[in-house]
Amino acid sequence: MAGQCSVSSGVAPVSSDLQAKLEKYERKAAQYQKAAEDATGEADRAFYQGLARYTDDLATKFRQVIAKRADVPLAAE
Repeated sequence: MAGQCSVSSGVAPVSSDLQAKLEKYERKAAQYQKAAEDATGEADRAFYQGLARYTDDLATKFRQVIAKRADVPLAAE
């Protein structure tokens, strides 16, 4: 019995891992946007706005992957 693994046991950790990364990038995007708003210099503001856009784009991609994975079982039915 040791070493056996059901197929479904690997699915939930991947989804929760993706969800955790999504939440991390959403948090970072919000932090960078706040830093951009608080920045006093134009160069700092532009830097943090760029980071906010980049991490927001990453979060969007993670949302898309999560949505696609959620749709896979429905398409298989």
